[in-house]
Amino acid sequence: MTLFKKLALTVALALPVAAHADTISPETYAATLGVGESVTITKTVTVEESVSSGVLDVVFLIDTSGSMGGVIAAAKAAAANLLTGLAGFGDLATGTGYYSEPGSGLNTDLTTNTAAGVAAINAINLGDGGGGGDFPEEGIHAVELAATNTSWRPGSSRFVIALGDATFKESDGSTLASAQAALAANDVTFIGIDFGNMTQTAWGGIDPTLLATATGGSVVSSAIDPSALIASILASVEDSFATYSKVSVGDLGAGLPGVGVSVTCLTADTGTCVGDSAVGSFDRSVSRSFTYSVTFTGLETGTHSFLTRGLVDGAIVASERDTITVTGADVPEPSSILLLGVGLLGLGLTRRRMKA
Repeated sequence: MTLFKKLALTVALALPVAAHADTISPETYAATLGVGESVTITKTVTVEESVSSGVLDVVFLIDTSGSMGGVIAAAKAAAANLLTGLAGFGDLATGTGYYSEPGSGLNTDLTTNTAAGVAAINAINLGDGGGGGDFPEEGIHAVELAATNTSWRPGSSRFVIALGDATFKESDGSTLASAQAALAANDVTFIGIDFGNMTQTAWGGIDPTLLATATGGSVVSSAIDPSALIASILASVEDSFATYSKVSVGDLGAGLPGVGVSVTCLTADTGTCVGDSAVGSFDRSVSRSFTYSVTFTGLETGTHSFLTRGLVDGAIVASERDTITVTGADVPEPSSILLLGVGLLGLGLTRRRMKA
């Protein structure tokens, strides 16, 4: 489904209707363990009929070439408005970059600070990267850089949003195929916001729609109402979760190294448990529940507080907090045990000499 078709969902998404978020329960869990000690509990992931929140990572790429002179302020304002609107959906992290002719690059990596994200967008200036006036621009390289070099968060829904007025070109070793591959490899959706001639290939260059359609995104006109564009992006997130084939639970490494976490699927709604996951052909026509056996093992002394996630096809849909306090002495490394044994042996020999 393209973003244009998803605009039909805008009204429904904009209304303040009651939506049930996916959940993982219990919402919190705390335990005290000795080093090497374990505890096992049951966690339940409930996948509801609709999605009302999520974890979003978005990189904004802004065309800084000379032709953008009359609209770059509007492009920056649109990006800032999108950032603010998307922040209301859930856990949002944003980064920024630019493309021009010549030159393209990333300015900032992901930040969850909305004010810092807006400031980074406003810091982009006409002429960044060289600011040449010819056509097309180095959008292909910028998109590949963003897809490959951004520190995408595990389990996030990922977007690269380019705002410009010209078609793209291949440059700096990046091709249309390599950019498409980079987007696919990192599960990133491309969206273009057209401030002029982004799709006019008669003037030369590559239509960025070829990046969008390959990833489930689209290129939309800058004339679109900002609230409608935000709703469209959120609809694309919801649409990506309409059907799913795998549900799992994991701390995504957050508990390590202080706490070991292992998971076994117990029940899989209409599907089948395979190791730590419920697999099957699921959809959101009804609410579905999945249960898991989760074992925590104390590895290092200290209080370890971390999030355990409910994951649908690898994307985070729900989170809960675990706090595991590990007490007692850390288990010595084998080399330490050997040194301790040598020390005790030496002490024994010393005492023998004293008795003699």
